[in-house]
Amino acid sequence: MKKKAFLMNALLLTGATLLSRTIGISFRVYLSNQIGPEGIGLYQLVCTIYFFISTLATSGISLAVTRLVTDALAENNPGKAKSVTSKCFWLSLFLSICAGGILLSMADLMGNQILHDARSILPLKLLAPSLPFMAISACFRGYFYAVRKVIKTASEQLLEQLIEMAIFALLIGTLAPKGLEYACCAIVLGTTGAEILSCGYSFFLYYLEVHKIHVKRQKYPGLFRKVMSICLPVTASSCLRSGLSMVENLMIPAGLKKNGASYQKSLSGYGMLTGMVMPVLTFPSAFLSSFSMLLIPEFSEANAKHHKRNIQYISKRVFQITLLFSILVTGIFVFFAGDLGILIYNDPEPGVYIRILAPIIPLMYLDSVVDGMLKGLNEQLSYLSYNMIDSVIRVFLIFTLLPLCGLKGVIIVIFVSEILNSILSIARLLKVTQLQFQVANWLLKPILSVALPGFLLLSMGHLGLSFSSSLSKVFFEIFTMTICYFALLFLTRCIGREELQWIKGLFTRRRVYESLPNHT
Repeated sequence: MKKKAFLMNALLLTGATLLSRTIGISFRVYLSNQIGPEGIGLYQLVCTIYFFISTLATSGISLAVTRLVTDALAENNPGKAKSVTSKCFWLSLFLSICAGGILLSMADLMGNQILHDARSILPLKLLAPSLPFMAISACFRGYFYAVRKVIKTASEQLLEQLIEMAIFALLIGTLAPKGLEYACCAIVLGTTGAEILSCGYSFFLYYLEVHKIHVKRQKYPGLFRKVMSICLPVTASSCLRSGLSMVENLMIPAGLKKNGASYQKSLSGYGMLTGMVMPVLTFPSAFLSSFSMLLIPEFSEANAKHHKRNIQYISKRVFQITLLFSILVTGIFVFFAGDLGILIYNDPEPGVYIRILAPIIPLMYLDSVVDGMLKGLNEQLSYLSYNMIDSVIRVFLIFTLLPLCGLKGVIIVIFVSEILNSILSIARLLKVTQLQFQVANWLLKPILSVALPGFLLLSMGHLGLSFSSSLSKVFFEIFTMTICYFALLFLTRCIGREELQWIKGLFTRRRVYESLPNHT
């Protein structure tokens, strides 16, 4: 893949993801104003069941399509690529119909016996029809990642989000006065409608992409086995992770209640932490998430061709970019969380939890990118085992800590989980790629480079520097810290001539790794 093509795909996907998350944050603010933290908490509970069931239908399908289509195109075999997508399409359709049937038929049981809130039953039933459409979209999305047409996946996801918001806005005025149950129904009807329409859009884009490919129908022995060899470990991992995540999400309100809080307050605390704070913390990762998906076909191709030096080279750059960026984000949240909480939610309480959780951001962001690289390197089993260990420990800690510590226990669980999972994943990647972790340039110097301007800006605030609005204040703080941070990175030689040449090379039409020594 050419550097310029990779760069353009990364920029397009980053821009689309950033726009998507901006819309998502705005939607969360709108939701919090319309239904409050308790309503968001109820919606998050419904989503725990929905995400678990959807895992049965979608997990592993998108990755299988991306990996196997990439391999087929590397062999210059478009017919095989088309056949892979077709097999995954029918597999995802079958599994998703089964999953939708399970959700529809067991909604009453899940709402009463698992969620212990009858208000969740109707939203669960309304979500069931969306599952086949979600699965089909995931299949096509995997294909577009493989052929590096990310603008199509990005446009589909943006369309889905806009439709969801539009449907909710049309329905909320009518349904909200009837209670939180019906307010939640307004959200899920938006989700179902958006999945149906975006699936139609994805199918149209896929048809335009492949209808010109005319090849003789061939049988590819072992193709289904290859699909399942990718799908099964990922699905097993995702199902286990999603199942345990569902358990822990159900345990959180129950644990908070055991700590002395009422059900409404427990649900509100759960909704604030999971539905308001965490989206803000993950919002900046839009700049990195594009690399995670784009690196799967990139690593898969390099791994198939045994280009070990290529893998090591891109791993080094991704590590460096991720850590430098995430440390900057951490500094912004640590020093200015209070201003951000008031600006976004007009409430200082979310800002408190944003500041507390900010130090975990580098590991959180790095872990998500590393997971993408491991998937591209055929390390699904490692990914499975690490998720199993992490999830079991999370459930145990939630069970033991929340009745004693309340929301503080949730924070402890998040820290322990992210540290454990990221260390295991990073250690595995370093071993596979034989990459040397540069502690000074990737960690220590960036931390000092963000701490110095942070304390300086806080001191300026204490001197009584005034701003016309909270928005202008936050913009000044973030802009000034960013400029100072990168200036200090240059001065401390964390970013030097080699990095600048690499960035410059991204804009050329030379191949990504042509400047490397011979492949080994």
